[in-house]
Amino acid sequence: NYLDLPGTAPFQLANPDLSWETTRQWNAGLDVAVLKNRLALELNYYDKSTTGLLLNVPVPRKTGFASELQNYGAVSNKGIEAQLTANWFNNSAVQWSTTFNIARNVNRVETLAAPITAGSRDIFRLEEGAPLYSFWLYHQTRVNPENGDAEYQDVNGDGQLTVADRQLVGNAWPNYFGGVTNTFSWKGLDFGFNLYFEQGAKIMNMNRFFLVHGGTQSNIGYLTDQLNRWQKPGDVTSIPRLTTNAASNNYGGVVQNLSDRYLEDGSFMRLRTLTVGYTFPKTLVGAAHLNSLRVYAQALNLFTSTPYSGLDPEVNSQSGVANTKNIDWATVPQPRTFQVGLTVGL
Repeated sequence: NYLDLPGTAPFQLANPDLSWETTRQWNAGLDVAVLKNRLALELNYYDKSTTGLLLNVPVPRKTGFASELQNYGAVSNKGIEAQLTANWFNNSAVQWSTTFNIARNVNRVETLAAPITAGSRDIFRLEEGAPLYSFWLYHQTRVNPENGDAEYQDVNGDGQLTVADRQLVGNAWPNYFGGVTNTFSWKGLDFGFNLYFEQGAKIMNMNRFFLVHGGTQSNIGYLTDQLNRWQKPGDVTSIPRLTTNAASNNYGGVVQNLSDRYLEDGSFMRLRTLTVGYTFPKTLVGAAHLNSLRVYAQALNLFTSTPYSGLDPEVNSQSGVANTKNIDWATVPQPRTFQVGLTVGL
């Protein structure tokens, strides 16, 4: 509304030709158990193909919209999943099992009528033969030790740095991911944890883009990484000099905004849950006319190991922007949480 007067506006451009995506998938699996099911292995291979892919495709500005949802291409996902379960003990006194799982998924755009860019400053590019969520950036080769300016790869060798020199420099998909789950109980006491990991995914750290940008704008602060910038001839660093006028260094510069200097390894290992509990004997709780009584304490996100410099390596997408993933732009990190509880069976 405006001036307290209600109004309406179209949210999305209508597409009468829109249809369902079509997905075909086949799987092959193998289950093996030995030692009276004390050791079990599950393997699964899948091949999934989706056609008529729903994508937000750029349209002429005269339509009044930036994009239109269209059936625009085809994508494939192929991968393997493995799970190994060990039942160490399973008797009336002790129950203890551990499960390890690992998986790999390979994503590929199979057909696309034309490349599509997405995200703030067109950080992503969808094109045939590459995965979805591929980062399309200039590649910073070095910071010149003589003058402190960032230098970038001239892909087409024309001696100029233009949009033609942007390239796919990684994607948001992990090479593999998995976890470990452990459960243990003995005489009413129970203990369990879940550990999760990802390896190889890339994250565009837009927080560093704003706070280690090399400019001197008064309304933007700095991270301590800025202390490692180039300051005098001979300095060897990946962070260029402070300046207000060089397009290659400054926040307002065309190239620096799109540099892979802020593209980081998003690998991590996280202890998602850790639980300790105690279930009281039925002979004890029966006197209180209860079927069961358990007390427990639980910690969530207790520990994370990662080379990523941001607050949380588990980021999803740029808010409100389609076809994006793993952009960390003022993302609120997952909290470390502690809980205590009581479970009562009546």
